Amino acid sequence: MKQLEIIDQEIIRNILKLYEDIGINFNINQFENEPKKDLLANIKQNSKKKLESSISSQKKQEEEILNSSDDIDVLEISLKNYNGCALKKTATNFIKFQGNKNANLLFIDGTPDKEEDKVGNSFVSAKGDLFEKMLNAINLKKDDIFIVNAIPWRPPGNRYPTEEEIKICRPFILNLIKILKPKIIVCLGEISTNQILDLKHSVVKTRGKWHSLKSNSINNFDADYNPYVITTLNISYLL
Repeated sequence: MKQLEIIDQEIIRNILKLYEDIGINFNINQFENEPKKDLLANIKQNSKKKLESSISSQKKQEEEILNSSDDIDVLEISLKNYNGCALKKTATNFIKFQGNKNANLLFIDGTPDKEEDKVGNSFVSAKGDLFEKMLNAINLKKDDIFIVNAIPWRPPGNRYPTEEEIKICRPFILNLIKILKPKIIVCLGEISTNQILDLKHSVVKTRGKWHSLKSNSINNFDADYNPYVITTLNISYLL
């Protein structure tokens, strides 16, 4: 019997650790007078309520961000000052918005590389040279387009960002799209593609295909605004 009790306690500890890891915390003392057979069920019920509350709070925050500004400069300052993304603490610089605010073409890159992080601008050094050559090949310049990073802070060691980090920055980018109203959005790489289109596929599978942003249940845009998104490989990958 004691062995079974030890196993039960171990299961409960593991579940509590899991909930703690995903950000659900509560006082275990509130369950101390309950029968053992009900303890696990009550912990699960309590945690479910906490998780639902957390999801509801996150959605509310996203809506507030998405409707927080109708000015690109104000939105940029708001994102720069935002402390909800842990990458801000480890990055050297925030990557600024750049380009033509009247552009019909929006390029969304992924995360900054080491050189971009140093100067606070996107598409610099060899990456910038190749990007400009690609634009020139279709008779465009940087002044003709608008550029933003899906995540404006470089992850440590250029690691791939977590799903949470991608989602945290998403409302800001959607608000930029709402203000800028580009006719075409070009997602460079998997990170920006997954952020904007909420896809979990490799960019190799989605590249070169047209997508409608409204097909992804983004209902905060004007009824008559229906931008199209095309995905392709990012410049760093090509290099």
